[in-house]
Amino acid sequence: MKEFQMLLRDVPQNGQTFQYNNQNIWLEPLKEFHISCKIIDDIQAEVFILPEEDGVLFRGKLRGKVSVPCDRCAEETEIPVDYSFDEFEGYPQDDFSVQSEDLLEDNRVLFKDKNALIVDMGALLWEEFVLTLPTKPLCRSDCKGVCPTCGKNLNEGTCNCEEGGKDPRLAVLRNLKIQ
Repeated sequence: MKEFQMLLRDVPQNGQTFQYNNQNIWLEPLKEFHISCKIIDDIQAEVFILPEEDGVLFRGKLRGKVSVPCDRCAEETEIPVDYSFDEFEGYPQDDFSVQSEDLLEDNRVLFKDKNALIVDMGALLWEEFVLTLPTKPLCRSDCKGVCPTCGKNLNEGTCNCEEGGKDPRLAVLRNLKIQ
């Protein structure tokens, strides 16, 4: 997103802290990548950018709250976002007047454009936000999920489905006790 790009030369040598409250940093990619995540409390980002001799140090925090579906029962689950990160991006090695696909993939946050170094804060913040999301979100640690036959949420009680629908090939494993 070009709106979140800035010239590195605009950052003082001793560094500067930037605040990001624009929710489009997260909303547009969530929609684009079809991620089932809703922002409940606005995600606030604070990033300290420090240019160094061989790259740029980014030290930041993300705070807010999101809602994602539980991995077992699909009920909406609130997840607090309280995440700190330190990221170092090295400067591009060569003078790239025409950027190749490999360069764009290697340098998503820091790249050259017409002899100026560009910092893409949208890419950095999106990457860090995705890292805050749990890989297997659960509404609670003892979530029972849904019945594979009728789809009833087993956290709300048992269903009337028969036990006979189990795979007979796994019958040997039913009485297995793991110690």
